[in-house]
Amino acid sequence: MRVDHTRDQEMRRYLLAREAQLLAQLPSMGEEELRWTVRIFADGLDEASKALLLKGYSEYLPLEAMRAVVAAFIPQYTRLALQDLDAKSSMVGEGLRGFTDEELQGMSSAEKWGLLAKNPDALTSSQVARELARLLFCRTPDLFLDPSLPLATIEYPAYFEVQEALAVLPDDTLQELKRIALDQLETFQRGSYEERQKTLDALRGKITEAIGLPTLDALSEGRMERIPRKGPILPEEPPPLFLEDMSLEELRMSLKVLADFMSLEEFREGLLPLKDRYPSFYDLPEEELKSLLRRLAFTMGDRTILDYTARALFGRMVTGSSISPEVWALLPEEEKLQRLLADCDRMDLVQAARHISRTFLSPSSKALFDVGVQLRLLDDPRYRALQDRLILQFASPSQGERLRELNRQVTALVWEMEGAAPEAREGRFQEIREAIAKALSFNEVL
Repeated sequence: MRVDHTRDQEMRRYLLAREAQLLAQLPSMGEEELRWTVRIFADGLDEASKALLLKGYSEYLPLEAMRAVVAAFIPQYTRLALQDLDAKSSMVGEGLRGFTDEELQGMSSAEKWGLLAKNPDALTSSQVARELARLLFCRTPDLFLDPSLPLATIEYPAYFEVQEALAVLPDDTLQELKRIALDQLETFQRGSYEERQKTLDALRGKITEAIGLPTLDALSEGRMERIPRKGPILPEEPPPLFLEDMSLEELRMSLKVLADFMSLEEFREGLLPLKDRYPSFYDLPEEELKSLLRRLAFTMGDRTILDYTARALFGRMVTGSSISPEVWALLPEEEKLQRLLADCDRMDLVQAARHISRTFLSPSSKALFDVGVQLRLLDDPRYRALQDRLILQFASPSQGERLRELNRQVTALVWEMEGAAPEAREGRFQEIREAIAKALSFNEVL
């Protein structure tokens, strides 16, 4: 049960003190120490958070460029860790769901698998892949019980390569590996040392078989060798869309996501001509839908579902190019605000309506950075209805300036909220939603 507020306060102090210490040491850190620091923090992040916090990062960067990225990454990581702590502080219940990512990273494999046995669905698929990868490094029962194992495994490129191999397995296969591990580890502590060693060996064999790893001998090779070992990944073109593996519903959802990124002009050029041929985008033939998605993905570039809601923290811009995290972190606070307001001024009516709607319909400040919440809004009738209301209410030229001012007001308030103390942030966010409700003459916040 998560009710130890003293412990939460201690964790908060620790996170802030660690940030200050790392930033103070940053000028003297060497290239290997910088890479190790990023690895240990990034290993506990989900893929969406990694993409936002580590945009532009590579272990092949020159030293000073790497140092600049890490200088931006550390405060942003601390902010997310504090938000995670706030969220888990209010949770009542036992098990893995009540622990922060920081706490999970500090546990032994034995403790985590023991808790997972009580609630097998508590971890995401990527977290399961991470724990299975760590099992491969549990060569002995002592390592299975060692809470410092996560600090050791991140030194080896094979650990991340194994995670990647597990991540692309069918989810049924991954869940079956988890089930096998839970079954075999159930009696682990009651066995002799030799029996426990046999259990670990058998489990490690199952994992290597699933990912096609020929031998375990190479796991500990290449300590702190740069990853990926094949060399830097150069962003010469957008990553491929694996459209052939998508169902028709997934293809349609992908179109919804991409359409939500588009400006009114981009929509008119890219999608409006289809209205003459099809009553709805849902009527597009599958092959034509795939062709359209490839074209739009190339046009949209690196835009993400969080561009509307993560602007203040990460420097994402709805119009034009987003600012790299390392540059954003170094900008004076007033310049950050001015850039965000300039982004507001460049938004068209539809983009401004989306920004205000997403902010208003996010139930909490943490939901602004939750990819799942922001994706679900695409299927929420309130999201479309609120956009329509904003566009109709402010469509006339005489009212257009009111929408622009409301958009600027919301942006400035969110920016101020992000600079507030963590304990005050949620109250400030609800005040922002109330300000939007008042501007739209709503009786109450939804």
